[in-house]
Amino acid sequence: MQFYNVKLKKSVEVEEKDFQIVTMKNGRPAAKASVTIDGETHKMFRILSKADAEKYA
Repeated sequence: MQFYNVKLKKSVEVEEKDFQIVTMKNGRPAAKASVTIDGETHKMFRILSKADAEKYA
């Protein structure tokens, strides 16, 4: 899945084993990941559609 890193201003490809599907307070599905890039750990978050959430769940 592709996440966008605001700090680095670029898209980052994250493998399925490295992110988890969560549900936000309003009920929408989202994915969150913690990835190390160039020795720095970056936390990333992406709001998903219901179809994407079912695909990765």
